[in-house]
Amino acid sequence: MRTSLLIIIALASVARADSLWEAEVRAGYGVAMSSTEGTMSARSSPLTLEATGSLAINEEPAVSAVAGVVVETLNRSGVGAIAGARLDTGPVRLSGGGTWIFAPTTLWGAQVSVGTCHRMARTTQICGDVQLATFFAGTDLAKDHTVTEIQLGFGVAFDAP
Repeated sequence: MRTSLLIIIALASVARADSLWEAEVRAGYGVAMSSTEGTMSARSSPLTLEATGSLAINEEPAVSAVAGVVVETLNRSGVGAIAGARLDTGPVRLSGGGTWIFAPTTLWGAQVSVGTCHRMARTTQICGDVQLATFFAGTDLAKDHTVTEIQLGFGVAFDAP
């Protein structure tokens, strides 16, 4: 009994101010730019819907591993996966990683984002971010072309209390 109490006190003293895990659903929409025969064209990006999970891997600085699924709708339909890391520095969160659209065609790319979250309840946050994604390989790209998307994203994150 006494040992159990000491373990609980020790675990409470090293508890994080931030949660160890987080689940987030997000929607993003913006502008997609691509180069065609030396000219740049812009159009609306696909509406992206993401569901991600993150797990803390470092406490100071606060770094989390992030992975999830992405669905593209409107201008292009696709399903894929994303993975990367997120750094939380005060109210700002910076993310970076890779994205892979695998159905019905393929796209490979990298993405970075900067944003912030506001706690609405004990385990719920409202988040907003600006995301830049560049697709540089895949069957959905013309030869020697890239597509770059800039999106505003809004989501809801759920974490451990």
